[in-house]
Amino acid sequence: MKQKDSTTWQLDSIDELRPRCKASDKGKKKYRFHCPLCGDEQKHLKRTDGAFDEEKGVGHCFCCGANFFASKWTYQPQRRQMPRQPEISLGDYPSSIMAYLKERGLKPEVMHRLGVGWAELPADTPDGKKTFLAFRFLEHGLVFNVQYKSPDKEFRFEKNCRIAPYNIDAVLGAETVYITEGMMDAAVLVQCGYESVISLPNGCGTRMSCFDPYREHFRGVKIVYAGDTDPKGIEKRLEVARYFADNEFRYVEWAEGKDANDVLMAGGEDLVRCSIEDFSREVPPQGVVTVVDQMEQLNELIMNGVPRFPGINLHGFSHLVRFEPGRLMVISGSPGAGKSSFADYVMMSLAVQQSWKAAVYSPEKYPMSLHYFELGQILMGREMSRKNFPPQAIERALRFLRQNIFHISEECTSIEDIIATATQLVHQKGIRTLLIDPFNYIELPVLTGANDTQKISHVLRQIVDFAHEYKVLVILVAHPKKPQTDGVRKGEPQMPSLYDIAGSADFYNKCDYGLILQRQRSDEYAKGATLTWIHVLKIRFRHLGQIGRRAFGYDSTCGRFVGTRDDNISLREYDRSDWSVRTPEQQQLAFEAPDPDNDLPF
Repeated sequence: MKQKDSTTWQLDSIDELRPRCKASDKGKKKYRFHCPLCGDEQKHLKRTDGAFDEEKGVGHCFCCGANFFASKWTYQPQRRQMPRQPEISLGDYPSSIMAYLKERGLKPEVMHRLGVGWAELPADTPDGKKTFLAFRFLEHGLVFNVQYKSPDKEFRFEKNCRIAPYNIDAVLGAETVYITEGMMDAAVLVQCGYESVISLPNGCGTRMSCFDPYREHFRGVKIVYAGDTDPKGIEKRLEVARYFADNEFRYVEWAEGKDANDVLMAGGEDLVRCSIEDFSREVPPQGVVTVVDQMEQLNELIMNGVPRFPGINLHGFSHLVRFEPGRLMVISGSPGAGKSSFADYVMMSLAVQQSWKAAVYSPEKYPMSLHYFELGQILMGREMSRKNFPPQAIERALRFLRQNIFHISEECTSIEDIIATATQLVHQKGIRTLLIDPFNYIELPVLTGANDTQKISHVLRQIVDFAHEYKVLVILVAHPKKPQTDGVRKGEPQMPSLYDIAGSADFYNKCDYGLILQRQRSDEYAKGATLTWIHVLKIRFRHLGQIGRRAFGYDSTCGRFVGTRDDNISLREYDRSDWSVRTPEQQQLAFEAPDPDNDLPF
C-alpha cells in the first residue's frame, strides 16, 4: 500500500484489504474492514470502520477519513443471465391443444388465422414442461407481446412488454368494433363471422389507458361490448362504457352462459350470432335515474301521500318546521342569540318525544361533563342536583342520557373522523340525530388548488351525503361573518341571513332547513320578557314546514324554550316537568300558515 497524498492510499492488489474483512462479510464484493491506518490504535481495536467495494475498486474509512483505491484493476460488471425466450411454433397444434380446442368448440384454422401459436414452457410436471397456446399481440404485423394459456387455464405473460388490445390490427379503420373480455372469446366471434374483434389484454384487470394510443381510430366507431355477464364482467362493462362515452355503445346479453365461448359450446355458432344480433342492448347513461327506478317509492307516495313528519312540543314552531331524518338543518344568528341553546333543546325534544337517539360533536362545550349537566337540566326541567331531586330521579335521568345521547370526542377534528364515528353510532346505537356545534371547529381538508369556500362546500357535501345515506337529521350550528352595523338603530348589528354565514353561500344552498335566531332589543316591549325570534328562511319541501317567523321565550332555569300567545309578546306557561318520568304528548297543530292578524309581519 502506497500513500498518494494526505488522505489517499493506493493498494497493491484489490485483495489487500480482504484479510481485514469483517467476519460476516467474507465472500462478499462489498464489505466492512479493519482500517490498517487507525484500526490498530487502542480505542479502535476490533472495529470495522472502513467500507470497500471490489466492483468499483474503491474504499473509505469513516473514522480517519482515508481513501483507498486498487491498482491494476479493471471493472467487470456482473452479467445478468437473460431468460431464454420460448420458441413459438405456428405449425400444427399438438394433441393436447387440439383436444382443448375441440372441447371449446373452436376450429384450429381460425386460431391459425389469428396467428395463435403454441410453445412448451418449463413447468412442475414429470417431464418438466407444459404446452401452452401462444397469443401473439401484433401491431402493423410486428409482435410486441405474447401471452400464454394452457388447457388447464394457467396464464403466463411476457415481462416488460407494452400492453395493448389483442388483435388491434383487425379493427383499425372498421366502422363497428366488437370487444371481448378474453382472447378465446375473440376467436369465437371471428369464427362466427365477425372480423373486427379485439380483446381486453388482461380481462377484468385491464386498465383502459391501453386504448389511449388508438383514440383517433375509435372516433365515431360503433362499439359492441361482448364481455362476460358475471358481476365482475358487468362492472368492467360499465367501465368500458364510460371510456367510450362519445361512441355509440351497445353490449351483448348472452342467451346461455356468461360469455361467447359458453354460448358456442351450448348452442353453436348460430346461437352466438343470435345473441349478438338480437340481444344487444344500449347501456343506460351512467348517473341517470328515471321514474322506473323510483316506482316503488313513487307508488307509496301515490297511494298514501307525503308522510307527515313530527314537530316538537313547542307551541308556534310545529307549523314552521317538521323534522324528517336524512335532512340538514343549519342554525345561525348573531352572537348571544341562543343558537346552541336552541339546538340542544331541539335535540333533547326529539330524543324524548320521538325516541331519536343523538350524537353530539360540540368541542366548544368544555368540559363535556358540564354539557351533559345542561342536557340533564333540559330533561328534568330544573337543575339536575341533589337539592332538587332524590337519587332515584337523578339515576333515571342519567340512564336516559347514557342510552340516548352520545358525544363525539373533540379529538375528532376532521369531517371524515366525525362522520366515521357517527356511522358507527348509527349501526351500534341507532342514532337518528347528529348535532355539530359549531361548524368552525371542523378542520378544513387539504385540497390542492382549492380556496376555503370550495373546501367548505366539500365538507358540507360530505355531511349531506351522510344524512341521505343513513337517514340521520343533521343539525349544524354555524356562526355568521362579522356583523354589519347599519341596522335599525345606530351601532346595532343587522340581522344576518343564511348567505351571511362565514365562509360560503353553500350553507344556504345545501341545507333543507335554514334558521336564523335573533334576540330582541332589551327595551322593546319593556314590560314583557326578553324574546328570541326564530326566522325560518328556507324550507326545501312543503311537507317539511314553511317560511315564517315566531317569537319564543327562553327559560334559563331549565334551558327550555316556551311559545308565545297570539300577540307574539306574552309567554305561555313554562313547562318545567320532568321529561324523564313520562313522555309529553306532542301537540297536534294544524299544518297551515299562521293568522296574519296575530303574527307580526317581516
